Amino acid sequence: MACATLVLLANGGLAAAQDTELPQIPQTLRAGQPCTAPSGKKIPSAPWQLPYLGADRLWSLSTGAGVTVAVVDTGVDTSVLPADAAGEAGTDCVGHGTVVASLIAAPSSSGISGLAPGARVLALRGTDKFGAATAAGIAGALDAAVGAGVRIICVAAAVTEADPVLRQAVDRAIAAGALVVAAAGRDLTTARDVPPGPYYPAAFPGVLAVTALGPDGKGTPVPGALAAPGNLVVGKGPGGGQVVGAGPAFAAAHVAAAAALIRSYRGEVTASDLARRLRDTASPQAGGPVLDPLAALTSAATTDGAATVHREPVAVLPLPDVAPVRQSAFAVVGGVLVAVCLLGAAAVVVPRGRRRGWRAGR
Repeated sequence: MACATLVLLANGGLAAAQDTELPQIPQTLRAGQPCTAPSGKKIPSAPWQLPYLGADRLWSLSTGAGVTVAVVDTGVDTSVLPADAAGEAGTDCVGHGTVVASLIAAPSSSGISGLAPGARVLALRGTDKFGAATAAGIAGALDAAVGAGVRIICVAAAVTEADPVLRQAVDRAIAAGALVVAAAGRDLTTARDVPPGPYYPAAFPGVLAVTALGPDGKGTPVPGALAAPGNLVVGKGPGGGQVVGAGPAFAAAHVAAAAALIRSYRGEVTASDLARRLRDTASPQAGGPVLDPLAALTSAATTDGAATVHREPVAVLPLPDVAPVRQSAFAVVGGVLVAVCLLGAAAVVVPRGRRRGWRAGR
């Protein structure tokens, strides 16, 4: 049984087996700072988030084909990931939006697959060139997504102000039938980089807020938020090299991708039904509900639109000598190492899709 080790370094980088070092993608750059350099590195095994989410089972049913997901962030490098883009959003100096988009829809032929590899991405910039998000920027991107007819919107950028202009843009998107999935926080680097919430637009009514968990299934709960893999996830960054992401933005990408899988599989599911299905089929955990995309995809809907799912008891395997990977782990400074041993195909948690006996319901 092969074992690859990922180590969180004090400088934010990650190292994998065979001395492969994957840098952590930043969420912002200082004004005038050079754009994020390509990593040029790859880990030797599949990233943990795909087997955790049961990707193989999902792809036998749906790849998200025919569905477009708007990504509101720093832009998407369209030389790395096939994507439509509005204005300057086809470039990405920071690289953050490129990683988010890759987690959603990177094609399997690209070397690392997104959860919905058949979906399309519409890149919209909600930040300045250096990744600083503004309420006006996010609001404009939401309006652009609605104008383009996109009905699944992943807002990876977040602000701490409950700006009325942003609130109105969210309301317009919801009224237009869009599912707005938003990060309930910012990326995790040092304590001073993560101001206390709430964060917007995630905290607005009608928005599906998402928080992040790591390979051990743990994270920092956010009231009302759905948890999904977002800490220590591996995606495609600048130049096509692999990088590590850590934070709710990357978890939001997986929830938006799951919504794309459902819409592709089940047809024109309304935004409210999509959100309800994702919540109702989430796996109940002590820290809050956790995304279960296979259950969301296959569970039958009741007459009131709620999804029903029958689960078999799940035996969770203990992690082999792993220090907990929590969001708070990124607040430490100097010399602290967090090791994650990836068993088999880089999975530390047995894929829930293979532990359960759901049958497709239409």
